[in-house]
Amino acid sequence: MTRNQVKKPLIIQLVGWALILAPLGYYVTTALQWSHWSLAGMVEQLMLLPHGPLKLSVIVASPLVGLAVLSVRQIGWISFMLYCGATIFVNFYIAYTTEGVTNLSASLYSLTGVLAILVYVVRKEIMAPYFNPQLRWWESAERFPFKLDVLLKSDRGEEKISSRTFDISVSGCFLTTDLEYQSGQKIELKINLLDPVDLEADVVWVCPGNENVPKGIGIKFTSNLKEIAVQVDKFKEKYSKAERFPFQLDAQIQHKGSTEQINSKTFDISVSGCFLITDHPYETGQQLDLNLKLLEPVKLTAQVVWVSAGDTKIPQGIGVKFTSQLDEVSMMIKRFRRNYRSTVSEKKISASPA
Repeated sequence: MTRNQVKKPLIIQLVGWALILAPLGYYVTTALQWSHWSLAGMVEQLMLLPHGPLKLSVIVASPLVGLAVLSVRQIGWISFMLYCGATIFVNFYIAYTTEGVTNLSASLYSLTGVLAILVYVVRKEIMAPYFNPQLRWWESAERFPFKLDVLLKSDRGEEKISSRTFDISVSGCFLTTDLEYQSGQKIELKINLLDPVDLEADVVWVCPGNENVPKGIGIKFTSNLKEIAVQVDKFKEKYSKAERFPFQLDAQIQHKGSTEQINSKTFDISVSGCFLITDHPYETGQQLDLNLKLLEPVKLTAQVVWVSAGDTKIPQGIGVKFTSQLDEVSMMIKRFRRNYRSTVSEKKISASPA
């Protein structure tokens, strides 16, 4: 899955918009209860109640807290916790000093505040994006698994340290490195795309390394943004419009998270993807693990981009886009193509009349 401007988690949107619209809801319910719709009169009458000023302050603060929640930043999470705490306090006070319907509604508001705090504290997938920019995938540019050579300038001066990108977007990249960095640290680097690009960047997260991501750093570009955007788009276009070769290669397809392997063959292949002949049902967007047998076996990941039911020109199967090992696949296909051409040339020479 690419992380290209997808939506924020639904629970965050619901909480944020509920807080923004809360004053409107309170106005309508109170107007129906008091049988008059004058906002000024309603505020004046509310201020006469013992708990009026406290309740009015909570109502006025609600939209501001809602906007902070939707921003998904540390200030949003902290504001929400303080707001829920204030709501619980005010409504417990109202429940303690009043009777009847007002008492019951205040108790329900207090219970809602307690549940909201529990959800935002216990559910780590909700809390984490507020503190970790890496997890705000909805605001990240589409990332491409290009393995590019990089030179990092060390803190000691002009010494250059070699590295490689794990993936890259128009706004940043992940660099594989054993060097120690800290979040917020500023670095200078040169990336070799179609042309070398000198950049400045901020370290936004540090990864100690795991089974999915190697040890390294995620960085955000802070200079030459237009140039890097043009270069990345050209690099992407080069791979998306890559020449396709009609090589029939053995392949094994495996669903992400499954151990079942399905044997297949390629109908054609390029440095960015291939078409796999199969009658197994797949869906667009599905993530796969592939084993391709080029000159050597290559393990890579891929995404289904289209499904063919089969016709006179194209057999039944799936078109997939490679999402890892693009540089290795590119190198193997070039070697495979050279060997293929040399084999064809030898056959033509041997078949020529003496």
